Amino acid sequence: MNSGKVLRRGVCATAIAVLVAGPHAAFADEGGTSYWVPGSFGSMAAVPTAPGWSVSTWFYYVNAQMNAPGIFSRDPVLGALPANVAAIPYATQYNTAYQGYISPTYTFKDPVLWGQLALNVTAQVTQSSSTVGGHWLGFASTPSGVQPYTQYGVGGDTISGLGDIAPEASLKWASGVHNFLAYAGFNIPAGLFNAARFSNIGIGHWAIDAGGGYTYFNQKTGWEYSGVVGFTYSFINPSTQYRDGVDIHFDWAASYTFNDKISAGVVGYFFHQLNCDSGSGAFDGCDISQAFGVGPQLTYNFPVNDWQGSLNFKAYKEFWAENRPANWNGWITLTISPPSPS
Repeated sequence: MNSGKVLRRGVCATAIAVLVAGPHAAFADEGGTSYWVPGSFGSMAAVPTAPGWSVSTWFYYVNAQMNAPGIFSRDPVLGALPANVAAIPYATQYNTAYQGYISPTYTFKDPVLWGQLALNVTAQVTQSSSTVGGHWLGFASTPSGVQPYTQYGVGGDTISGLGDIAPEASLKWASGVHNFLAYAGFNIPAGLFNAARFSNIGIGHWAIDAGGGYTYFNQKTGWEYSGVVGFTYSFINPSTQYRDGVDIHFDWAASYTFNDKISAGVVGYFFHQLNCDSGSGAFDGCDISQAFGVGPQLTYNFPVNDWQGSLNFKAYKEFWAENRPANWNGWITLTISPPSPS
C-alpha cells in the first residue's frame, strides 16, 4: 500500500485563548476562541492505520486580526471599565501564536464494534502574543465641569508555557474505497489561564467534541476525498462565568497521490457557532462567530528504519470570518507510524 496512506489527523488540544481587555465583548466564543481548532482533520481522516503505537507532532502558526466596532461600556474579563473611561467605540486586536503539539496514539489490532479503535492524547507548548489598540471615550474634570475626550490606547502581552490536554478515542471502518470515522474527545483545562491577562494558552474550561467522517480513497486512481463534521459543547469558565455556545465544524480535504512519496491537494474548513454564548459573564448580546478557510497541502513520505514517516504541509486563508480574529494559519505535521498494512 502507498506509504502516504497512513497519515492521520488528530484533534488539537486548544486554540489560542486570547482574552482582550476592552473590545472583548464583540467576540463570540469567549475571546473569539473555540476549543476546536479548524483544520485539525485533513486527508485520510477516516482511513484505518497500522496497529500499534504511532506519534504525530505538529507545528501550528497563526497570524490573526480582528476589528471590533461598537460601544462597549463593560469588559467581560476585567468587569467595569476604569473610572475615567466611559466606553470603547472601536478597537483592533492582533494575535500571533506559535504552537507545538505532540499526540501519541495506540491503535488496537483486534476489532471493536467491527471497527478499528484508536486512543490518543494531545498536549501542547505555546507562545502566544496579543496586542489591542483602540479609541477610548473618556471624561475628565475641568474648571468648567466634566468634559468628554477621546484617546487612543494600546495594550498587550506575551505568554509561553504548557497548554490544555485533549484525550480522544476514534473508531474506523473500511469497505473497499469507502472509509468511515466516529470520534469523541474532550478538553482538560490544564493550560495557563488568567482572566486578567490579554493572552492565554488555555481556554480555562472543560469542553466535549464529537463527530464523524468519511474518506473516499481509490488506490488505483490515486484520488482521495475526506470530510469530517463535529460538534463542540463547552462547560462554563469558572473564572469568568462565561459559557461558549455550541459550535459546528466541518474539515475537508482532497488529494492526488503521484507516487509512493508525494501527494498534493487542497484543504478547507467551515466553522460556525449555532447558538449564543451564555452565563453571567456574557452580557453584551448575541455575537455568533464563523469562519471559512481554504488552502494547499503537500505530503512527503519516507522510511524511518522499519517504520514509516510522513511530513505534511498545509496552510489556510480565512474568509467571511465573523466575531473572531482571522487571517491565515499554517501547519507542519510529522507522523511516525508502523508500516502500512497491505
